[in-house]
Amino acid sequence: MQHSIHSFTYDGTLEGLLSVYIRCISMKVKPLDIKPDLMVTGKPFEERYMFVRTNPGLADRLYRYMGECASVQIQQMILDCFLTSLPNMEIDLYDLICRAIRFGARVAEDYEDVTMHRIQMAIRDLYRESQTIAGSADFKDEQGVSVLEINPRNRVLPLIRHKFLNDPKYDDLLAYDRRHGLLLLRTGSEDELLDIRRLPIPSVRGSHEIYDVFWPYVKTGRSVPCGSVRRGFGHGSDGLDPLWRIA
Repeated sequence: MQHSIHSFTYDGTLEGLLSVYIRCISMKVKPLDIKPDLMVTGKPFEERYMFVRTNPGLADRLYRYMGECASVQIQQMILDCFLTSLPNMEIDLYDLICRAIRFGARVAEDYEDVTMHRIQMAIRDLYRESQTIAGSADFKDEQGVSVLEINPRNRVLPLIRHKFLNDPKYDDLLAYDRRHGLLLLRTGSEDELLDIRRLPIPSVRGSHEIYDVFWPYVKTGRSVPCGSVRRGFGHGSDGLDPLWRIA
C-alpha cells in the first residue's frame, strides 16, 4: 500500500521523533501519522508503519538548526510541545518545524494559524499543570524516603524535577508519574529521570508500593531492572539536552 511509507513510528524519545522528521524531509513526504512504537501493536498496524531508528547526531543537528534558522524561542517550543498531551502532537510539531524552516522565527507569533494556536494553548496548559502539581505535591515518608505519585495530563516531571531536587525538605526521593511511566529518583547526590514503560514492572499505586518496587534497586547502587540506555546528549545550551533516560 502506498500510504504505508507515510506512517511512521519511533522509540518515544524526542531524538527519535526528530529522526522521523529528518526521514520525512529527505523523502519529501508529509507524514500521515506518527506514533511511538509502544502504541503501534498488532500486525495490521505494524505493517502500516515504518519504524525509524533514532539518530542522535542528526536529531541534534536539526535541533541546532532550529536555533540558527529560527530562534531559541522555537527551540523551546519544540521541547515544550513534545511534553504536552496534544492528541496529534507529532504531526503538529512537524508542521511547526517545517514552517520554521520556511519562515523563521515569526511563525511563533502567528496567532492566526490554527496549528500554532493549538500548540501555544497546549504549552500554556503544560505550564499551568506543572505549577499546580509542583505547588500541591504531597510527598509521603516511606522509611526515610520521600515518595510522590502523580497522574498528570502532560509530562510535567522534566519541568518540575529541579524544584523537588533543590528543595531542602527532601533528601532521598522517588516521584512517579503513573500515566506516562516516568520515575524521578534521587539518593544522596545522585539523581536521574527514567522512562520505565518498557520494563516488566507490576502496576504500582500509592507510596508504599512505589517504595517497595523501586527503592531496593536504588539503595544497592543499581538502576531499575533491565538496565538503562541514555537518551539526550547534553551538547550544551545550543544543543539538545537530555530530558530523561530510557530504562
